[in-house]
Amino acid sequence: MCPEEAPSYLIVRCKEFIGESFACGAGWAYWINWVGYVPAEAVACGIMMSTFVPFKGSVMVYSIISLALITLVNVYHVTWFGHIESILAILKVAAIVLFSACAILIIFGVIGGEPVGFSIIYNPELGWYKSFFPNGTWIVVTAMVMILVNFQGSEIVGLAAAETQDPERSIPLACKRVAYRMIFIYVIPLFLLVMILPYENAHLEDSVFSMALAMYGLRWAAGFFSVIVIIAAFSCANSGVYGTVRALYGLAAEGLAPKIFLRLNKYNTPQIATIFTVVPCWLFIPLAYYFGEGAFYTMILGMAGFTGTVCWGGIIVAQLIMRSKLKKRGYDAKTALTVKAQLHPVLPGLGLIVIVFGLFFMAFQPDLLSAFIFSVAWTVGPMIIYKVLKTMGKTRNVQNLGADEIAFDDKFPPLKEIESK
Repeated sequence: MCPEEAPSYLIVRCKEFIGESFACGAGWAYWINWVGYVPAEAVACGIMMSTFVPFKGSVMVYSIISLALITLVNVYHVTWFGHIESILAILKVAAIVLFSACAILIIFGVIGGEPVGFSIIYNPELGWYKSFFPNGTWIVVTAMVMILVNFQGSEIVGLAAAETQDPERSIPLACKRVAYRMIFIYVIPLFLLVMILPYENAHLEDSVFSMALAMYGLRWAAGFFSVIVIIAAFSCANSGVYGTVRALYGLAAEGLAPKIFLRLNKYNTPQIATIFTVVPCWLFIPLAYYFGEGAFYTMILGMAGFTGTVCWGGIIVAQLIMRSKLKKRGYDAKTALTVKAQLHPVLPGLGLIVIVFGLFFMAFQPDLLSAFIFSVAWTVGPMIIYKVLKTMGKTRNVQNLGADEIAFDDKFPPLKEIESK
């Protein structure tokens, strides 16, 4: 999944609950999330291109070409940007459907000869536990943050649906649809993947979907998936630049970033914010050459997971604080709020605990320790800088509300004050 401009925008809207300093840190964390992840996706394109016949060549050369194309698309005005991304999205979904169909046929023996069944994910000699967790359960906990990267962006549904004319109906409906799509686009295909591909055969040199299909003689489909993965990586990085530039613009609009990022060019594009985002992306490419493509991709994925998950945690904390304020002011959240949150506060509390544990356990995984240290420093650093600047009177106190938006204090004043009037 490609997170667009969601977490940072939501975070700055929640700053009246989580505080300006934390909102600043989380917003800049989201920015560095994509500044690192965009070149990582460019490197992923390079890895795939270097192994895809007949285009064999240097990984770094293809990575630079990919990032150059992404830069050109975002620096210059592209009228067909939305149309191109829609077509790429359709291709990606079609590829997932094709893989799922082929995997089911492989499992039942229609393709590849003998039925695979549960033979790959279950070894009777090892038992269920060893079969499902060959490296133990600890690896599942420490890798949780990296897994969450694939689901970042799902929170945008709340923001988008809230801008509709019928939020009471549209928000619950949109949330359910996102959940269903996660199951059909992520959970089911990945479950089918592990049923036909032994875990020891998976590596970063090629698409695991391509490897799985090639094992059973479907080389034409494997080649198709290699192309799709290249397209998906490019599309994700391209959308990421577009989204994080707008997020940086949103931070500046809320007074949490320098005002210069609000400047627009003749196409109404935040040009300076774009350049400020793209240039650091290029600085990450030499790291891929120094550490190696596989190690670099793992490290950046961990950084993206940490910083993006911090934004999720901020949104949950804002929700908990908001409801606590409602209660203190004499309101009942069940009647005061338009959309009901199921299993509150148990579910968001559990989510926050999982997030905290996932981020904490990153420090205990050697491959992710450097990403953990960098992410913590980058998240906390802007908070300290903003706090110091605010103390010195160097910050801008801005509250940008839409024509139909109302600040929390204005919408929910203490009931005692209303009754006294």
